[in-house]
Amino acid sequence: MTELALIQVDDGVVVDRWQTLINPGIAIPPWITRLTGISNPMVEEAPLFEDIASELFERLQDRVIVAHNARFDYSFLKQSFQRSGFQFNSKTLCSVRLSRKLYPQHRYHGLDRIIERLGIEIDERHRAMADTEVILAFFQHVSEHFPAQEIEAVCKQLLKRPSLPSHISQEQIDALPDLPGIYRFLDAEGVPLYIGKSVNIRERVLSHFSQDHQNSKELDISKALHHIEFEQTPSDFGAQLLENTEIKQFSPRFNRRQTKSKTLYQISLTENAEGLLLTEVVATDMTAIEDITRRYGLFRSRKQAQNSLLELIQTHQLCQKLCGLEKRQKGACFGFQLRKCKGACCGKESALSYNLRLKMALDSLKNQQWPWPGPVLIEEHPLHQDWDSVHYHLVDQWRYLGQVEDETDCQQLLTKNQLNPAYFDRDSYKILVRFLLNPDRQKHQRLVIKPLSLDQTELV
Repeated sequence: MTELALIQVDDGVVVDRWQTLINPGIAIPPWITRLTGISNPMVEEAPLFEDIASELFERLQDRVIVAHNARFDYSFLKQSFQRSGFQFNSKTLCSVRLSRKLYPQHRYHGLDRIIERLGIEIDERHRAMADTEVILAFFQHVSEHFPAQEIEAVCKQLLKRPSLPSHISQEQIDALPDLPGIYRFLDAEGVPLYIGKSVNIRERVLSHFSQDHQNSKELDISKALHHIEFEQTPSDFGAQLLENTEIKQFSPRFNRRQTKSKTLYQISLTENAEGLLLTEVVATDMTAIEDITRRYGLFRSRKQAQNSLLELIQTHQLCQKLCGLEKRQKGACFGFQLRKCKGACCGKESALSYNLRLKMALDSLKNQQWPWPGPVLIEEHPLHQDWDSVHYHLVDQWRYLGQVEDETDCQQLLTKNQLNPAYFDRDSYKILVRFLLNPDRQKHQRLVIKPLSLDQTELV
């Protein structure tokens, strides 16, 4: 936080303006300076947040905080107040959400788009007071173009606080962080009812209660809920892995997806005497990683695999007989008679042509090969400055082996995995592929991938 500005409005009238630069206590990154124009020399003599915390707390008491992406700003304020010894809670009204409600015909609602739409002239974009003036101008524009009753109804809807379950106190909600991680809903005996993840734990938990009277599942959870636990992670990457691990471990009553699969099904290729490739739906050995990666698809049931294969057959004019979905032994398949097969089954299409089309069709189901020679250690660095814990994750051949503390932990997990290979998990595979093969996502989540040397993987 490098600058704060607020405009105080009472009953539609501006009564005060207040702003200050803030010394963040660390060097301002160059890209922040390029964006805002605020440099390290400018904040050198500025107050620290704790120096202005008391005055700011008084100004914000019993106020509705209005901001663009209000929860983002609010999370910084709340955490900064907490570090300064203040328990800060306030209602927020997000001008992004208000714009979406009142102007559904527009696709984008960022501050730059609102400036463009309203023709607002602004000299110091990304400076605190200038941006706050834009939000004020937006509200003044809304007041001139919409009936007061409509504005009031939308604001009441956006400001509506969820009703908490009977056994959950406001103190439990206040303890939840506006940070990434998982949360656990527990019953009276401490048994997990539901485990979820979010980049903002507090906001996600509250969203459950805002809809508990519309959704039967949420209502059932609210009735049984007695305790809320949470566990922070540096980023969404760790949150997704931890959520998946705990759902598999505890099988909460209300987590109907991501349950542990004892068997997966894939599409396997073999070649017949005529050189034609045949497909077959096979059950997968969950420890045979090489087989898993060379086959196609990862399906929870045989029926799901067959339906996917049938869709490819229809789209690419493949042969149902060669794909194992039609049992007749001799002659052309039924699809050839309907001109839905090009005749590889009866010599009307060459093996070379058919095999090429089949492989191109299956390409969309191809599983990713493991791109490193051995296991890797993934450093997950925190996205927020107020939490400095780095997490380390050990992954080998798309199998998530777990979180580790140090090199000894690494060696123990690798040794255990060599003696008793871990089962392949479809859900963690999809999470890992999504993050580890996307450089932009790695950078955004602050992930560092470190391949382990061969001597680190040898049995002790």
